[in-house]
Amino acid sequence: MIYQLPNGKVIEISIEQYIELSDEELEYLIAYNYGETLEDPWFGSVLSKGEQESTEILEIQLDLTDTPDDEKLDDLDVDNKYPEDT
Repeated sequence: MIYQLPNGKVIEISIEQYIELSDEELEYLIAYNYGETLEDPWFGSVLSKGEQESTEILEIQLDLTDTPDDEKLDDLDVDNKYPEDT
């Protein structure tokens, strides 16, 4: 994401980095004049990047109404299974 600092400079950071950004780190970025001054209002815009190859995401929907209850209970997600004792 593109974030504009209070001094007018612009930085590109992820949302996770923005959430973890402390006041001291923000002051550090401002004090060292970090970032770029942008004059292009379309910087980072999807419109200026042009078309990209579309990747199709196939969604598989299971019809669980026809599956017996015993089979549903036996087929747990991998995350929910306990590791085997070794």
